[in-house]
Amino acid sequence: MAATLLATWQFKKAGDCYQDAVAEELKLQTAVQENARYTYADEAPLAFRVAAAASRAKALGALQDDGRLAASEFTLAEQETFSLRHSARPGSIIGSDHYLDAQKGYDVPRRLAHQEKRTPAIYRLTPDRTMEEGAGWAALGKVSLTVAGAAILAVIGAASVLRPAAWPVPPSTGGSRHILRGINPIPQPATASSDRRRSTQMHMLVVALLFLLPLLQLAATSNEQRSQAEASRHALRLGAAIVASGQREAFLTQAVTASHVADIHAAAREVAVLYEKDSPAVRHERAVAAAETRHASRLRVMAEYMGRAPSDTDGVSAASAAALRARSEDWPDMRAEQNRNKALADAAGDRGLYLAAATALAVVAEVLAAALLEAGRLSRMGWPTGIAALSIGITAWTVLS
Repeated sequence: MAATLLATWQFKKAGDCYQDAVAEELKLQTAVQENARYTYADEAPLAFRVAAAASRAKALGALQDDGRLAASEFTLAEQETFSLRHSARPGSIIGSDHYLDAQKGYDVPRRLAHQEKRTPAIYRLTPDRTMEEGAGWAALGKVSLTVAGAAILAVIGAASVLRPAAWPVPPSTGGSRHILRGINPIPQPATASSDRRRSTQMHMLVVALLFLLPLLQLAATSNEQRSQAEASRHALRLGAAIVASGQREAFLTQAVTASHVADIHAAAREVAVLYEKDSPAVRHERAVAAAETRHASRLRVMAEYMGRAPSDTDGVSAASAAALRARSEDWPDMRAEQNRNKALADAAGDRGLYLAAATALAVVAEVLAAALLEAGRLSRMGWPTGIAALSIGITAWTVLS
C-alpha cells in the first residue's frame, strides 16, 4: 500500500513537471516569435534602407563635383540617410552606430541578441531540463510500482502455501436477513477444503488482478502525459520556426531583390547613353552608372550580412538560433516528430482505456467468484473464470502491443 501511494505521488510530480515544461516552452517560443518579428519585420527593413542610402551616397560622393546628376543623386541619398537616422529613437537599431558596419550594414543578429536581454528570465527557461526532471520522477514511480507489484505477488504466493489463522467472522445474529459471511480480503487456498481449493485459487487470481491492474494504469497514464507534453512542445517549436524563419527569409529576399533592382537601374543608365555621342555629360553619366553598379554589388553583400542566420558567436539564444536557422525542408521532419509523439500519447491513452476495461471485468469476476464461493455453487464458477480469462487476455494484449 505504501509503495502504491508513493508511486502515485511520484507520477503526480512527473505530470506536474510535464505541464511546467509545456508552459515554459510556450513562454519561450512566444518570446522568440515576437523578438524575431520586431527585429526582422519592424527594424531590419528600415536599417537596410538607411545602409543602402549611405552606401549610395558614398559611391556617388567622389563624382558630385563632376556633374549635376551625381551631385543631385548624392544629395538625395545623403539627406535620406540623415533624416531617417536622426528621426529614429535612440534605442533603435539605426539610432546609433552601435550595430553599424560601414561596409556590411547593420548587425541584425546582434541586435536580436540585445533585444533578448530585455527579458532575460524568459530565455533562462529550460523546458528540456524540466522534462528530464519529470522523466526522473516517472522512473522513480516505476520503481515504486515494481516494489508494489512484487509485494502483491509475494502476498498472493504466501496465501497459496501458508495456513494462517482463520479470519474472524462475526457471529450470526439470526433473523431473516441474508448476508455473505466468511469472505476474506485475500482468498486462502492453503486453508480451503480440497473441493474448494481450485475455485479459491481462481478467486485469488482475480484479487491479484484487482491489485495489479491499477498499477499498470498509473504507468500508462504517465506515459500518455509525457508524450502529450512532447507533442505540444514540438508543435510550439514548429510554429515558432515557421514564423521566425519566415520573417528572416522575407527580409533577406526583399534585401536581395533591392540589390537586383539597383543593378538593373545601373545597367539601364548605362544603356541609356550607350549610343550617345561622346561628351562630358555622357562620360559623367557612364561614371555614375559604374558607381551604381559597384553600389549594387555592395548591396548584395549587405543583404546577405544583415539577413544571415544567427550563429553561436552572435549571442542569440539557442531557441532563437534554432528557429531562425530552420528551413522549409526541415518542417516535414519536425511535423513527423510531433506526430510521432502524438501517436505515442494516443497509444498510451488506449492502453489506459483497455486496462480500465480489464479492471472492470476483474471487478465483475471478483463479485461473482466471492458470491458463488460463499453460496457454495462451485458448478457455476465457470462464469467468473471466463470473465477473469477475458480480463487477463485484454491485459496481456495491451501490455505486449
